[in-house]
Amino acid sequence: MHAPQNTVKYWLSAAAGLFLMVSGATVWGEAEQWQTLSLAGSKLGYRHLERHVTKDEIINKETLVITLSQPGAADATTTTVLEYRESPEGAPISISKRVSSATTNHNMRAVVDTNVLHLIQNDLTGNTTDYAIPQPFFLPEGLRQVLATGAGQTSPFTYFTWNFSSQQFEQIQLIVKPYTAADQPAYAWQIQRQVMTNQARYSEIFTDTAFRPLTEISRSGGDELRIENCSYECATADFQAVTHVYRQLIASPYKISDAALRGKIRYQLLGEFSDTPPSTTEQTVTPINGGVEITVCTDCAPETSLSPALLNTYLQTNYWLASDNAIFHTTVDDVLGERNISPAAKMRRLSHFVSRHMNSEATYSGYATALEAYHSKQGDCTEHALLLASLARAAGIPSRVVFGLAYNNERFLGRKYVFVPHAWVQAWTGEQWQSFDSGLGRFTAGHIALGISSGEQSEVLKINEKIHTLQITSAMHIKRR
Repeated sequence: MHAPQNTVKYWLSAAAGLFLMVSGATVWGEAEQWQTLSLAGSKLGYRHLERHVTKDEIINKETLVITLSQPGAADATTTTVLEYRESPEGAPISISKRVSSATTNHNMRAVVDTNVLHLIQNDLTGNTTDYAIPQPFFLPEGLRQVLATGAGQTSPFTYFTWNFSSQQFEQIQLIVKPYTAADQPAYAWQIQRQVMTNQARYSEIFTDTAFRPLTEISRSGGDELRIENCSYECATADFQAVTHVYRQLIASPYKISDAALRGKIRYQLLGEFSDTPPSTTEQTVTPINGGVEITVCTDCAPETSLSPALLNTYLQTNYWLASDNAIFHTTVDDVLGERNISPAAKMRRLSHFVSRHMNSEATYSGYATALEAYHSKQGDCTEHALLLASLARAAGIPSRVVFGLAYNNERFLGRKYVFVPHAWVQAWTGEQWQSFDSGLGRFTAGHIALGISSGEQSEVLKINEKIHTLQITSAMHIKRR
């Protein structure tokens, strides 16, 4: 079973995005901080902040190392490195991000040219995309200087920064207050940080007089995610990696029979949703008090007609789905050949190829691109879905990645009769969106879609932020008349 451990994908982004500002006055030389990272009181890893100052630029570097345990598998470690280059006056020059794990090794870089950000995607594609920069736009040193001069202390203070996971600018709102309690004499400022485009991403940052972060607190899946200053020995000390994957498993009200999974099931889900779950041919959604009622089957509702322009958006290449890469076109030719078959038949062949191509033993670490998944042959259901969607787009079949839940009757990590976070693909087969699942092998009424995207990591993270609040209170088999 290829159910993902998407918690690691979320924590990496939640922790890596908190870096606010670093050491004080612009003096040539170097400075560093070591910090320990914990979730709900259990250590996850550490963060290392480095600051290098020359006469021409200030470089702030953040290295985040997270280690998680997975039952029956070796501990998984993922390292994320963010580097910000700015002028001595705080003008942005460039940003880079590198993520490495057992299954992931990708780099992204963005260069600032006046009012344009050039995104350079170094994942072997060489693609470059330009974005107009909204103002005010700050990287860590520029933000620190604005706050230190008092200009940014007018509450609330709003600015923009760049997010590699969503490949979009994020609007950030800060509320800055002096820290007056006597319990932490090193604290000088308390900063409330809110991502305006995602209300779930809120954090509190406690800094010294130079606006250097000493403690940062946010929420992950309902638990406290804490980053605190400590020594090198403290930050890098050995620890017993903790298994947190169970927190994303959702109990089924009862065992669902195979016959029901082949038919139609009506669910009631209570809790918080990042967005209303999508309605498709295979799923109808009705709001109820405290949640939604979702009916799933292969033909639950007629599909609305889609314009060629909209379908074309699901053929486009992007960082996560590099469908224009020659290796995907070669693979499509090898798998499909010259056969004159339907889009659905092509998808079944491509899905079968992905199932055979990927390692049968799932690897739960990081968030790999489709190209990385193709080369490494490792990953979980997310990498399966990204690879299948890329191949479909390369074959000229509009496709999208679905993130949601999948029911499991078999024992999964010691638990039975649970819904687990899952990813699969929907392809436009001519008249409707049809699901294909290379990870589990087939789509059933046990698949509940919570969100649809073109593979962007930020969409997975947004859904994961709310999964811990969900409860499935009813799962009724609707027999056909």
